[in-house]
Amino acid sequence: MSYTGGPSFHLPQQLREILAAKGCWLWILGIIGMQAILRPGWYQTFGLALEGIFAGKVWQLFTYGLLHGGWWHVATNSFFILAIGSRIEWMMGHKTMTQAMVLGILAGGVCHLILGARGGILVGLSGGGMSLLLLLTTLSPQSRMMPIPVSGKNLGIGLLVSALILSLIDPSLGLPWFSKLGRGFANHGMGNIFQMGHACHLGGGMAGWLMGRWRLRPRVTLEELRQDREKRETH
Repeated sequence: MSYTGGPSFHLPQQLREILAAKGCWLWILGIIGMQAILRPGWYQTFGLALEGIFAGKVWQLFTYGLLHGGWWHVATNSFFILAIGSRIEWMMGHKTMTQAMVLGILAGGVCHLILGARGGILVGLSGGGMSLLLLLTTLSPQSRMMPIPVSGKNLGIGLLVSALILSLIDPSLGLPWFSKLGRGFANHGMGNIFQMGHACHLGGGMAGWLMGRWRLRPRVTLEELRQDREKRETH
């Protein structure tokens, strides 16, 4: 997915941003390294599951993001981090990008425990990736997000709404009416959609959206502070 923020944005600039995104490359090297040394028993130790949290393995709320189900999973999330995270890093620096990643992982994990933990062990960095994407669409609501020809605002809203709906209709959640709809999807050969961490995507996306709204909050100016002080001094 590419960002078209104005007429001056073009492929060479995007490539420069990607190559210069040191924070993104560190995350990618981290998950590649974890996949290279991965052992089967690590999923139970570091992947996220209700049983693990109840057993006191609170570190799973973060470490699940460093594990992946295979090299294709690693490649998909790596591409997503470079495509979106490099833009965030270029706009606001690697610290902001890392904050969005960490908050997305944590929020995605919490949301998965609430809505999707019945699906088994969760692994993958997609919660952090969704956080980056919603942060970008919130900060640039009027920009066009290619290859989907919609505005950033509409894309962000659509992703959050779809993640919420897919989380609620998961038959394993057992919600009245919603589960019936989900079973209908499964009966028509679309049960694989519930193998994805939609609740994690929802939590990560909400973290990025809230972070973006916080960045866009009205700031108090020096002139407003001066006027407020003068009002207090005259009373």
